[in-house]
Amino acid sequence: MSKDSTIRCYDRQADAYDLYQRAVVPEYDTALETTALIVEWLLGKSPRVLDLGCGTGNASAAILRTSPGARIFLLDGSASMVAAAEAKVRSISPSSLLGSKVADLADRGWDEELVANGFDAVVSTLVLEHLNYDSYRSVLRRCFDLLRPGGWLLAVEGYAEEESDMLGWFEEIMDERRSLIGEPQLSDFISKLRSEEEVHYYACKDQKAAWWRETGFERVHLLWQYLCIALMAGKRPPIC
Repeated sequence: MSKDSTIRCYDRQADAYDLYQRAVVPEYDTALETTALIVEWLLGKSPRVLDLGCGTGNASAAILRTSPGARIFLLDGSASMVAAAEAKVRSISPSSLLGSKVADLADRGWDEELVANGFDAVVSTLVLEHLNYDSYRSVLRRCFDLLRPGGWLLAVEGYAEEESDMLGWFEEIMDERRSLIGEPQLSDFISKLRSEEEVHYYACKDQKAAWWRETGFERVHLLWQYLCIALMAGKRPPIC
């Protein structure tokens, strides 16, 4: 994910992001709500959460509705997205915002100033798939260090399985939903964004699970899936 592609196009279109996601991405809200329920189930009502690639704060909002005592730190490569996410979190619970940072996950040092062992959960929704494989594995290592022992990484990502047509089917559904949008300008923007500007690096679930385990995460497993989108969780082992 670089400033020249995915981040740049989202930075320009922060105002349209929520409409785009909810109008076009199948089961988008279900993914967020499931993530929030799992955060509560694993960590209770008051976790410290890093929203990694926070976008406009939709995952954080879902977590706060389920775990009202949560404290949230927002990080995204787009300043416009971070500003939108801050406003959304503050509108729900002003005291819940731990802080925020604008940083590209593909750059070294994106985690500078963040406290090691400082979070109960790192949550990332539809973000890590934009990282090339080397950057992806580097981000996993940084997330591991940022979690307290016993903390959890939860990531909603797109996947592509060998000999599976689920990704193509998912994209067909997105195109059908886009065609139903009553705003031609927004529909055209979405089409161009996905075909010309948004960058994805899909891998199979087993490969990504292997990278998580190599990083040191345990109890790595899928908790939810819809076609080619899945929610994976992994735990940083507690100190014995």
